[in-house]
Amino acid sequence: MTTDVDDDGASTIPREVSEDLLSTDDLESRLDRAGGVERDRDRVRRIRDRNTALGFALLGVISFVGGLALTSGQQVLFALAGVGGFAAVLTYALAPERVIEARDGRRVYETCATNVSRLAAELGEPADGCYVPTQETDADGVRLFVPAGFDAAETLAEGSDGPGLFLEPTGASFVRELEDGLPNRPEPLAERLTAALVDRFELVGRAEPAVDAEAGRVDVAVADDVFGPVDQFDHPVVSTLAVGLAAGLERPVDVAVSPETDRGQWLVTCRWTGNAAIEDGVE
Repeated sequence: MTTDVDDDGASTIPREVSEDLLSTDDLESRLDRAGGVERDRDRVRRIRDRNTALGFALLGVISFVGGLALTSGQQVLFALAGVGGFAAVLTYALAPERVIEARDGRRVYETCATNVSRLAAELGEPADGCYVPTQETDADGVRLFVPAGFDAAETLAEGSDGPGLFLEPTGASFVRELEDGLPNRPEPLAERLTAALVDRFELVGRAEPAVDAEAGRVDVAVADDVFGPVDQFDHPVVSTLAVGLAAGLERPVDVAVSPETDRGQWLVTCRWTGNAAIEDGVE
């Protein structure tokens, strides 16, 4: 190895970065190895949880048998037997049977989103889609409408018989879990949806809403998303926000997504107009 001498006379060791280390194949290989390590850790965690439950159960059995044999210490031994049995059942019940990695879930979503986006592109531009409420006033009644070559707002204004594709949005299943009475005002509704994205569903690490009710607009800055870039077709984060707003406000909701560097990684802008639900174009 050779060294260079800088202007001050100090020797330096040149750092050369091989192009192979930056290649796509090498990066994917490293990610696959990392995924294998994560799967091994999950397997070890499941084995550890099962062994812990067995250990508590064994403690309970030994204490129970000891209580039967040693009458002088029955009170303490039977108490230990109860604790051991309860701990075993609790550990077994709370230990997850199967853990799906976020990376694997992201791969499945990206594949499905790409396929559906291509199908929607046969009719119109998927980016022009709109989340619209039907006559049902819950998440099950919200559809993602992709117009056939026309603007979604213009098509909806002409009536529900306009050409287009009505899809079941990804966010409907998430919003359905929150429907113990969705707020019908933008501010509390946006707060509840963003809090659920972070704390309950853990789809993002951070979500900060900014509501302008008079303009009919909500801007949500999100960061650390689980399912990859938020500008993908019907992304779970975007879809949950749009479906929740459409169901709570009973208004069609348009969505725009753009990169955001000041408040977060992405900025999701939801706008609503109009005041009437439409007929479900599917049924």
